[in-house]
Amino acid sequence: MPLNEGDVLNTLSDPVTAQLDFWVGAVHISGKWLGIIRDHVRAGNILVKPGSKGTAEYDQKTDIITTQQGNSPADMGQRSLLLHECVHALVDIFYPDNTITRHNGEVAAYITQFTYKLRSNPNYIVGPDNIPWFVFYTSVVTLARKFNLNKTAGNGTRISLADIEPLRVQLAALPGVNYGDYDKDDKDVGNGLLRNNPFLDTHEDTTPSPVRISARETYPDPTDDYLIRTLQERYGASDVAGYGGRLRELRRAFALCSLGRAKALSTRLSVRKSGDKVAELFYDRLSAGGRAILLRVLRTRS
Repeated sequence: MPLNEGDVLNTLSDPVTAQLDFWVGAVHISGKWLGIIRDHVRAGNILVKPGSKGTAEYDQKTDIITTQQGNSPADMGQRSLLLHECVHALVDIFYPDNTITRHNGEVAAYITQFTYKLRSNPNYIVGPDNIPWFVFYTSVVTLARKFNLNKTAGNGTRISLADIEPLRVQLAALPGVNYGDYDKDDKDVGNGLLRNNPFLDTHEDTTPSPVRISARETYPDPTDDYLIRTLQERYGASDVAGYGGRLRELRRAFALCSLGRAKALSTRLSVRKSGDKVAELFYDRLSAGGRAILLRVLRTRS
């Protein structure tokens, strides 16, 4: 079973997360900012969908966190992986001008992941793994301890780009991932959020509670009738809010529908097919950029 939205919210509500406050290169890891990520999840601006792999993912183009496999409630190690992806969301939201390099953002996510482990369990040690990853993880933990990040006394620490350069080099050489496909100065894809619902006005307790915070109900598959009706809606040439609202609604429908429906729509909408009313409207009523975002959502599902 995959982890769920409740596991993400619990991770971001964890007191350990709330107390984080340090810089990794140009990235500020802030418990306050991670709390804002939590609020964006609760407001539906960042979507959470269950995944089928052993790793989680944040897609900056669609603002979707895909969880990893695991039994909910997530344990400390699983929460640290979710927090890693939430750092990518932090970069997306707070650095939308592409000032952060891809490697800086990735190293910051790994340092946050292991700092969370060290603060959650002061006796934490890196477990066995294949050699390149074991060496990398050990280097991350060593650097975190060097700068006292394993304790709240390390808050306010600024770790420079020069300090993380050895880690960056190790990162780029890791097998089975695409970090090495990016040059040292390639920028991360920070482009802000598609949706900006206001945060919920609540004073509820945010203490982690798997019972209180649960996964959302199953989202119904978007039918052809629903898609045709939604795509046929007309907006004035200057109605940016109308066009944007439709894109966000379709993004949510595609992100949360069943895997079978997502796969079928991904194939069906890959090209404009005459005679298929849904495919015709998809290409006639949406911009190229909007179609690209929605197809990306479907392809990540299938």
